[in-house]
Amino acid sequence: MVISYDIEKINAALEDFYKATDINMNLLKADFSFVGGRSHRENNRYCEAIQHTTKGKKECKFSDIRLLERCRETKKPQMHICPAGLIDAAAPIFYNDVIIGYIIFGEMKANTPFSVFEKYISDLGLDAQKMEKYYNDIAAFNSEKIQSVSNIAGMLAKHLLLENMLKPDFDENMQKAVAFINENLCGDLSIRSISKNINVSKSVLYKRFHACFNCTVSEYINTRRVEKSIELLTRTDLSIEEISQKVGFASASYFSKIFKKEKGVSPLNYKKRV
Repeated sequence: MVISYDIEKINAALEDFYKATDINMNLLKADFSFVGGRSHRENNRYCEAIQHTTKGKKECKFSDIRLLERCRETKKPQMHICPAGLIDAAAPIFYNDVIIGYIIFGEMKANTPFSVFEKYISDLGLDAQKMEKYYNDIAAFNSEKIQSVSNIAGMLAKHLLLENMLKPDFDENMQKAVAFINENLCGDLSIRSISKNINVSKSVLYKRFHACFNCTVSEYINTRRVEKSIELLTRTDLSIEEISQKVGFASASYFSKIFKKEKGVSPLNYKKRV
């Protein structure tokens, strides 16, 4: 999806968040890439030392990706503790029930002693005594304060949308098409029905979808149906056959084929993994 960003306003909003909470935050695109680069506020001395090691930098990046993937799969804010013992959190940003970006924030320390993570730090080849001092310099957050920060982050995500700091760059007809698809996912969504509903020709519909989403109309519909199926897979005990019907696929076998193409695993294996 083509998204426009008001970088100046976004940076100002993230700076206000930092001043209010003393916690760093970044805005990411739907593909997990950073909007306008990483925050200049990022990294205390503890994290900076870890990311100067090859293994530490790699594991830090992998930790962020796992957090964002969980956020994408559940469509809900997620928190976790990184290998170095700090709490990170992420929240999705939605437009018409489609995730168009994420906010990720963290480097928060709970009241966990450094000794719990000392072996990990030593395995990175870092001086444990020096790193313990860096760790202790980070302000500790209790669970109540962490939850409050998460709530503020959620408000900020909505604020970014309301103030049009990031928004899909497409016209009224495309907005109508997306809304129609989202409202009729479990039905028989034909190209003809969509073009008729928004009063544009099929050729125009094809061209606009390619321009806005870099995919065909059918590919977009399948992606939305797969995303909808994840909610049913993880929150209900419905069979694969029942889920495929509820999200609009013609058969369970076709659903499984498209799901594996989108997610890399079958629906059943995905459910077990989650």
